[in-house]
Amino acid sequence: MKLAELEQELKVQFPKAFHRIYETGAMKWLEMSQEEFAANREEYINDSKAFLMLDCSCELLIFDKISEAIDDLKEWIECQEKDNDVTLSEDVTLIPFGKNGGGDLYCFLYSNETEEPMVILYYHDEYDNPPIEGHDFDEFIYTQMLDAVANDEDIDGEHFTENLNYLSDKYRQMITDKDVDTLIDEFDALEIDEAEIWE
Repeated sequence: MKLAELEQELKVQFPKAFHRIYETGAMKWLEMSQEEFAANREEYINDSKAFLMLDCSCELLIFDKISEAIDDLKEWIECQEKDNDVTLSEDVTLIPFGKNGGGDLYCFLYSNETEEPMVILYYHDEYDNPPIEGHDFDEFIYTQMLDAVANDEDIDGEHFTENLNYLSDKYRQMITDKDVDTLIDEFDALEIDEAEIWE
């Protein structure tokens, strides 16, 4: 499935930065079926140019698995609404695009207030407002790069240096020529806002 087909199916536009990276071919593996990806997984894990194949928290979902993740998210939201007597804000649309090791979902948060979606992490077993992992996709990539450093990613390795190319100039300058300790300090100092999605 191509990105344009996915967007048409979901009736949303993915972030401009997502498109920018997709058009380099660095996300080609996301277009594969589950069977194709399983058969070629090692190739993409070892491809230094594959986007976000790093020791970071986010594992991107292949496009074919996004509808399944949307179904899971709907169940979680229904539980939240029932248990806490709240409602997801009418102007909020959540589209999952990745997951962490605990099965929680990274989602694009579309609202009437912003042109580009924010990135949130929706926890399947917590009822607080979800944390904002990036006020836009560029900031999200930056935080994931710092997360990878904190998880012992080799900052001189091919995977890390290739993924630096996917950052906007602003965020690339915030990482380039810094040592590991400085980058970990920056990761630890990140201030995480919450997305108020409930009414």
